[in-house]
Amino acid sequence: MATRKHISKSTRLKVYEKYNGHCAYCGCELALKEMQVDHIQSVYWYDGANDIENYNPACRMCNFYKSTMSVEDFREQLGKILSRLEKVFIFRLAKKYGLIKETQEPIKFYFEGVRTDD
Repeated sequence: MATRKHISKSTRLKVYEKYNGHCAYCGCELALKEMQVDHIQSVYWYDGANDIENYNPACRMCNFYKSTMSVEDFREQLGKILSRLEKVFIFRLAKKYGLIKETQEPIKFYFEGVRTDD
């Protein structure tokens, strides 16, 4: 099993610039100091590489929730959130009053809609 290694400041900057300062998953704008470096393919579970091709910029929430999942497993788990929330009374009430709007749009990650020209 591979282990994670320290990521240098210069590599962190390259990761940050990969999607112009946005989280590769949700697309929120990131400050460089707030960005977390996600291993696209987990080092622990999938023997992912410790190199720039396997790094994505991520916000804290996306990186935490994705954890060691593959991108497709992450997408699948995000797709289950609404059905989990439906079990919570306060969510159903907020939906009833129009405070929350559901969408049936497929989950598309930010990196899937952005061109990266080197």
